[in-house]
Amino acid sequence: MGMENTGLWIFLITTCVVPGIKSQTVEMDDGKAGYVGSKVDLRCRFINSFPPVKISQVTWQKLVNGTKQNVAIANPSLGVSVAPPYRDRVTFKNAAVRRRTPTLEDTTISFSSLRLTDESSYICEYTTFPAGNRENTVNLTVYVRPTTQMSLSTPTLVARSSNLKTPVATCISANGKPPGVISWETKVPGEATTREYRNSDGTFTVQSDYILVPSKETHKETLTCVTSYNEEVYTDSVTLDIQYEPDVSVDGFDGNWYLNRENVQLSCNADANPTVSLYQWKLINGSIPNSAEIRDNVLSFKGPVTYDLQGTYVCDATNSIGTRSGSVEVSVIEKPLPQIATGDVISVIALLLAAGVLMGITITVLVLKIRSRKDNSSYVNTTLSFLPSVSPALCPIMVCVLHYHPHHPSFILFSSLIRNDSPSRKPSQPIRKRPGDDIQHSGRFYEELPNTADYVSYRLACNKEDYPEPYSPPINPPLSFLPQHPYHSSQPTTTTSSSSTDTSKNTFSPPSHTMAIFKYPSVTGLSSPPPGVAAYTFPKEQYV
Repeated sequence: MGMENTGLWIFLITTCVVPGIKSQTVEMDDGKAGYVGSKVDLRCRFINSFPPVKISQVTWQKLVNGTKQNVAIANPSLGVSVAPPYRDRVTFKNAAVRRRTPTLEDTTISFSSLRLTDESSYICEYTTFPAGNRENTVNLTVYVRPTTQMSLSTPTLVARSSNLKTPVATCISANGKPPGVISWETKVPGEATTREYRNSDGTFTVQSDYILVPSKETHKETLTCVTSYNEEVYTDSVTLDIQYEPDVSVDGFDGNWYLNRENVQLSCNADANPTVSLYQWKLINGSIPNSAEIRDNVLSFKGPVTYDLQGTYVCDATNSIGTRSGSVEVSVIEKPLPQIATGDVISVIALLLAAGVLMGITITVLVLKIRSRKDNSSYVNTTLSFLPSVSPALCPIMVCVLHYHPHHPSFILFSSLIRNDSPSRKPSQPIRKRPGDDIQHSGRFYEELPNTADYVSYRLACNKEDYPEPYSPPINPPLSFLPQHPYHSSQPTTTTSSSSTDTSKNTFSPPSHTMAIFKYPSVTGLSSPPPGVAAYTFPKEQYV
């Protein structure tokens, strides 16, 4: 029984006492950071799941080279104490800690005016009864913003003919922690060299030089230094001041210096940095004429032009960097060159523009006219009558069809000629008409006729050898002689059936009207119809 009681007590201690001890913890942040001169809070809270537990004391310590240094202490009986190095900068944030009867569950401390030496690991330790000591650790990181500076590498940058690369600008990120990152933004082609130094206080200095070949083209170009530090960006810029020798050219000679011309001169133009301090003129293989007057960079010739002015003129321009020259060959002609007046040039341009506008209008009108003809041609419907059994002798007969187009204000009369070249020819498929299109009635006079160009010439539809030209029905005006009332209300006449069943199928005769007889009109100068051609029975309309 003694052994069994001992085992029971061990079980109770294991399941009850030990979990209670483990549940008492100190809660802190994983890490904190701040900049030099700023303020930061180091959080510390005691978590107790199984009260009551008595807190005897709370101690903040700094870990330096493996040893613990006291920073601040809070005791329920003795009060609060802060070590001298931190007395002016460290306080307990919770006011309850500083009371006569303090509450020590939250002992967060506040660091103000951070120093670089404050960076370390800090321990918050709770002394309790009966649980004993509980502690936790937080790492404090102190940042230092760097100071950036940018300047020209040397006071004087001179463009030399040696084309040697030279540092032209320097960008420095000094005393930063962690070190800054330097980059360059510029249109000037070059390269950067960067060096990093560690200072004795733990900060870093980074220096970057931009190297290029100084030249006239790089003068007044801008270099921008970009320093990145902890997601912060600092920029600084300088403008290059490159000194170079004068770039000289001589102007004023237009190739038209003729005899007796007045007021001619030459100008010496120089691009230089610094500016030109001295201009000198000379004439190759000769001396400057006495009529010439030198005023700074201008060489003026008084009086009329003579052949004595001919030659090669040289201008020397000098600045503090060096001397460069420019020249021009002057020739004198007897008579002035023909000049094209500005007004004439403007007139020619205006004439060309007017011609272009006129051509554009003409082309536009032609295109619109062609489109209009195409649109009108789409309105023409020529109804063909297929009479395969009609003999060739009846070929020149004209078949007239009245048709109404909904887009035209009047009726249109169409005409076509039919020719049967061979008995085996099959009739074409007819164009179906709507019942509303059959609008021919007796007693109505149709004045508007289609264009004669829309008719099919009988010479194209018939054999010209069988029907000589004098006996052909006239094209215009054959339709004006059509009977105005082709169907009379007299006695009905029985329609003669054709010998061919195909003809009877393709021809429709109104049952309540008589058939009108078409006769060739009497026209002066026109002979009678050819022999063997009888009068033609004119139907109202053919349906095919």
